[in-house]
Amino acid sequence: MTATTSLSPEVAELAARHRLGALEGTFAPKRLGKLIFALYIFTLVNLLVAFVIPALVFFWWLRRTPNFSRKQAAKRLYLFENGMIVHRQFGDGMIAVRWDSIRLYQEITQVIINDVPGPVRYAYSVVAPGVTGTTITEFYDGPETWGPWMQEAIVRAQGPAVLESILEGQTTNFGGFSVSRTGMATTGKSQLPWPDVQEIHVKAGRVYVMKTGESSPWFSATVSDIANYYVFLTIATNLCRQ
Repeated sequence: MTATTSLSPEVAELAARHRLGALEGTFAPKRLGKLIFALYIFTLVNLLVAFVIPALVFFWWLRRTPNFSRKQAAKRLYLFENGMIVHRQFGDGMIAVRWDSIRLYQEITQVIINDVPGPVRYAYSVVAPGVTGTTITEFYDGPETWGPWMQEAIVRAQGPAVLESILEGQTTNFGGFSVSRTGMATTGKSQLPWPDVQEIHVKAGRVYVMKTGESSPWFSATVSDIANYYVFLTIATNLCRQ
């Protein structure tokens, strides 16, 4: 996370227009490590000597990283009290969304080959009024910080109103599950009343709902299929305990 400095006029105007409040954090693109950077330079030089066209293609690909592109290096993810502004990872332009209107889908994966863990990949897909097809990834440094930060901000902005509407008798759909005052439901299954929910737990990127008296999950879904995952987990867990 970079220091919270003054905003550019364009970002400040966008934040004011969407009433995003005070700036709380700024995240810059993650730069390549020295070893990887040196390896890319070595590869590029060798390609230029022997294969010009592949070298140009490789250089075009490298310009997606902040080390090889000032334009990419200048991009930022801004987190505000009431929402966020982010430069699109690919292409131009920024999007601004408020925490109280966003549906956020989280996908965190890690490939393990021969028991050797690979890099962790982060993808947070943003859906909001007027905003589609935007995904925030580990392109921005510190996803283990800004990811939970966004989810918790959404809980604060939406959680109380969602819980109130559920207690008043409405049903809220979170993607993989729908939640009501009387229980949980999902496609192809009848409602599971809250007194029959033994436990809700998360393991290896999946949410498991356990029914009392049964050893197999009543239902499970990938975290990436659940909109506003933290809101769902907070409300469902509390209703289950009550």
